[in-house]
Amino acid sequence: MPTTVAFAHATGFCGGVWRPVAAALHASFESLVWDFPCHGSAPKLEHPIDWWDLGTFALAQVAGAGFPLIGVGHSMGGAALLMAEIRAPGTFAALLLIEPIVFPPPFGEYEGPQTRRARKRRSQFSSREEARTNFADKLPFSSWHPAALDGYVDCGLIETARGVELACRPEDEAAIYRAATQHGVWDLLGIVDSPVTILAGSSSDTHTVDFVSDLSSQIPNCEYEIVPGTGHFLPMEMPETVAERIEQL
Repeated sequence: MPTTVAFAHATGFCGGVWRPVAAALHASFESLVWDFPCHGSAPKLEHPIDWWDLGTFALAQVAGAGFPLIGVGHSMGGAALLMAEIRAPGTFAALLLIEPIVFPPPFGEYEGPQTRRARKRRSQFSSREEARTNFADKLPFSSWHPAALDGYVDCGLIETARGVELACRPEDEAAIYRAATQHGVWDLLGIVDSPVTILAGSSSDTHTVDFVSDLSSQIPNCEYEIVPGTGHFLPMEMPETVAERIEQL
């Protein structure tokens, strides 16, 4: 029986960014990919946004998936998969979480640089070609695997009368960031019984070694790895590494 791998993307992106990871997997793996609400082709959410709705959405996407099921989540997607497992224990045979957005209390609204940058993000382009050229010259996209960038250009933009625009609107991205520290998953991590592996980049500006060690200690069956030469965008920069860790599970 093939192993199904459910891929959950980060804030502001879409399922297409997982293409090079899925392509690097052995043929015995089947990939399940989706766009979260406010991203790609998925519906919008009313504000204020509750991250638990993202966890519920993830749970609905994997309903009926073949078992064993491995959940692979990046950033927001990692938090959403933890929420899905907390709400329905045993959904995943294992979880591979790449810098999941799960922080300790106090829990409350977040207003930081990510929120401010999201509001100012350029959202309109004359074509997908212009958008790809624009992204390719700027961080973090300039360090991505080309197939990950192509995936983002394909599903992270929608057609308009004037060209294309970001599927994840700046106001939605900012609202998601604003709610990122409200969900309280940290206090529920002891419920997670499935084996969990956490990956973080050595140059991450959010998940330091000490923080990842503390985070992993909250989960009963968890190990972690710090991957050198990358940061928060590890799945898009080193897809083969992520694929290797999936196969090791």
